[in-house]
Amino acid sequence: MTRGSRSRSAAAVLALAGLLVGCSPGEPKAAPELPERICWGAFSGPDVNRILAPAEKVNHRARHFVLADAGDRTSCMVYADRATSFRAGAELLDSEGDAERELWSFPDALPLDAGSGGSIRNGGATAYVACEPAASLTHSGKYLALDIDFTGVPDEAKAQEALPGLMEDFMAFAQRELDCA
Repeated sequence: MTRGSRSRSAAAVLALAGLLVGCSPGEPKAAPELPERICWGAFSGPDVNRILAPAEKVNHRARHFVLADAGDRTSCMVYADRATSFRAGAELLDSEGDAERELWSFPDALPLDAGSGGSIRNGGATAYVACEPAASLTHSGKYLALDIDFTGVPDEAKAQEALPGLMEDFMAFAQRELDCA
């Protein structure tokens, strides 16, 4: 072995060792970093970031927040290492009964003081508000149903504590955006 090939071999071993050190199981991954505002600007990135699991890569994607007719819906997803960790969704409904049904589907939910009705359940929250109440039997209204879900978070209690504030932010944003009373 020549002197040049030994130094190339030593350099290769050092480079490989450097790569392995970064992958050692004892070192935690870096915390994800989100922009200052996410999901249409409705949420504080740092507030959501505090709840997410540590990850190598975090990104988010949102559909346009355009809700004009009953049945229109939109969502925003935050991914930590390609797995959905946070989801916020909104749907415009034409019946208050439809909006309330969303709340009833979680019998163990706790009440949430947001909008016309709201609840906190394990891993998420749901609320709705009347944008345009039904004027008569022939004139249906417009009701905005909002939901937030977390999955794979390291501290469920911390996520549950954050849900009321996140839902308040989401409700305020949606009401401004859609001119809901």
